[in-house]
Parts: sequence; C-alpha cells; structure tokens
Amino acid sequence: MLMPLCPAELLALSGADAPSFAQAQFTSDVNALAPGRWQWSAWLDAQGRVRHFFVLMRVEPDRLLAWLPLGGAEAMREALARYVFRAKVTLTVTTGWNLHATPEGELDAAIDAQEIVPHLGGYAFRQPARRIAVVAPSSAQEADDAALDRWRADDVAAALPLLAPALAGEFVPQALGLERLDAIRFDKGCYPGQEIAARLHFRGGNKRTVHRLRVQGSPPAIGEELLDADGAIAGRVLYSTSSSADVATALAVLSIGTAHDAALRTASGRTVSVLDI
Repeated sequence: MLMPLCPAELLALSGADAPSFAQAQFTSDVNALAPGRWQWSAWLDAQGRVRHFFVLMRVEPDRLLAWLPLGGAEAMREALARYVFRAKVTLTVTTGWNLHATPEGELDAAIDAQEIVPHLGGYAFRQPARRIAVVAPSSAQEADDAALDRWRADDVAAALPLLAPALAGEFVPQALGLERLDAIRFDKGCYPGQEIAARLHFRGGNKRTVHRLRVQGSPPAIGEELLDADGAIAGRVLYSTSSSADVATALAVLSIGTAHDAALRTASGRTVSVLDI
C-alpha cells in the first residue's frame, strides 16, 4: 500500500540522442549511467550556478527521467529546449505522478543503492537515510502531510541540497555539496558552467557550504535569509520541515566561518542552531 506524499515533477528526455544531449548539458557522467540505474545530477547556468538539482534515471537506453523533488520541471523543459537544435531528443513534462513512501520492509531487499525497478506503473529506488522511494502515476489521493514532514526530515539528515525553483541560479555546485554526492564530474567533457565550476574545484575559492539547522518555532520559508550576530546576511534556507510542535529542521547554505555563530537567527527572528553534517 503506497503512501502518497506530494506531486512528483519529472522531465522526460526521449530519443536516439537523449543520452548524448544529457551528457552535454548535465553535470554528472550520463554516459556511465546504465539502463535501470540512477544518479544525482544538476544543470548549471553559464555562470556556473545550479539551475536544477535532480535524480536522473535511465529507464530505457534512449529514455531518461529527471525527478525534481521540489519542482520546476516545466521551467527546466522550457530552458533546455533552447539547446536541442537538431538533436533527436524530445523533452516532455510527465504529469499526474506522485512521490510515495513504501511500507517498512517492502522492496528493501530487492533494490540496491543505484538501481531503479518498475513498480506500479512508475519506478522505485533507494534514497539516502530512508527506505524506498516510488515515483508513479496515481489517482488523486489526499497526501499525508505528517509523512511528508518525516520524509523531508530524512532529506535534511542526508544533507540533500534540494533546490526549489525560487533558488535557481543562486549557488555554485560546491556550495551545495554536489561533489559529495558524485553529482558533478570534471573529467567527462564540457557542459554549461563547467569552466567556472572546475576553477573552484581545482583552485579553491568557494565561500559557502550546506549545513543542517535546528530552528525554534515553525519552519522557515524557502530562501529565508539567515543573519549573524551583526545582522549581516550569513546564508539562506534551502528547505525546512517541522520536527515537533515548536522545533523545525532545515538545510541551509551558510558562509564559511559563520556556521558556529551562537547568535545566528532567521530574518524573521527565530533562533538557529547549526548541526554538524
């Protein structure tokens, strides 16, 4: 029995040139992705900042699905379409699908870390810090908000830098920790923004990084600013979720050196404690 959590926004890339097109656009090594496997990936802008961060599934040799956990599939389709030119690839937003949690134990032993398997008309795969995820078409069932809170708390625990559309183009890959997730490669050929991202990788200079937060009160909004003791902007919230009636957890990008500022707070005045990753 699947538990619906929220809509699942997916972008399908189909056609004979779909893998090579994705290899030339995305940060991960798509050529190394075999059918029936998935990997973390991202799409950068020309300035080397992350537009979208997603799970990339190769469901068939010439068909890829990009699942964007916090949405933005249509915006990604529109922007990617400008680069298709004569490539034999079709970009389609898949509608009517949901993210589901599976009951404890279901499918757990059947799926390894990077495998995807067909399941209930969609696909199941293992995610960090939790049991199996399923993205699949489903009827209009009422989502379980409490279950979604628990799911997002697992996202925070795994420090997954999920990126909402409102934060597209705000952060370089190093600030989001894409290298830790093997979501970016510098030895696979060119892609948009690679030169700038590679310069940060090889020469250094990144000034921000992700941290888990405990926040007093209700969950801060996506993109909410974090302030240091002097009231200067020290970072921004990527996403958050309730962990109890008066405490929230969040993942945020902070300026290096401010992570242990005892006076760190949200712009709305909530007290913040930084948790080590």
